[in-house]
Amino acid sequence: MIKIFNKIRQKLLAENKFTKYLIYAIGEIVLVVIGILIALSINNANDVKNQRKKELTLLTEMRQNLQIDLKDLDYNIKESAERIHANEIILKALQERAPMHDSLKPYYGNIIGNFQLSNNTAAWENLKSVGMDLVSNDSLRNAISNLYTVKYNYLENVTKGVDDGHQWNTLYPQFLDLINVEQFFVSAEPISHEALMDNRKFQETLKMNLFIRNHMLNQYKMVNKDVNSLLYQIERHILMLNN
Repeated sequence: MIKIFNKIRQKLLAENKFTKYLIYAIGEIVLVVIGILIALSINNANDVKNQRKKELTLLTEMRQNLQIDLKDLDYNIKESAERIHANEIILKALQERAPMHDSLKPYYGNIIGNFQLSNNTAAWENLKSVGMDLVSNDSLRNAISNLYTVKYNYLENVTKGVDDGHQWNTLYPQFLDLINVEQFFVSAEPISHEALMDNRKFQETLKMNLFIRNHMLNQYKMVNKDVNSLLYQIERHILMLNN
């Protein structure tokens, strides 16, 4: 195209037709500008396409991470509820001075034990390394950040800072001193069930354990709800990116 314009230009100049030459020159410039704009548009479209492809890959990985987290949360919710029930049964039996019976053994075996969410953060770490702006939806980006930087962090802090301390420093030592374990989390029997009826320290420890267990159960349920909500948003965004 440029060669053709050059030939026309040389001919017009040779014929001293300046006005026509000027028109063709302007046309030549316009065509060059249009060509540059088209090339830039194609490059920009390719950049956006590559960004969306990276976003889709990362969100797909995050969806898998969160689905694994949900299984862990479901397990922690179930087991926490069982520990609460066991603590309630034993505390009630001691407070009401009910006689020892084999039916209490499974509950004695389950008054100890706490849980921790082993959340999968691979996709989250990848997102932080490439930049949060990779997620093109503002609401989704904020929900992701809130889960990983606020909800997960609080759950970890209260588990390690409060729950672990009570379990290992207070409840577990008393448990080992006062109770014979037949099989952990299956069956145990106190050295003296009657003595525990008058053991205020042990009963207060069970009350505190119940308070913490209920708090942890509520936290697991709330985070479970947050993860499900985030998964729903990710699913919708993935569908949009695939269309």
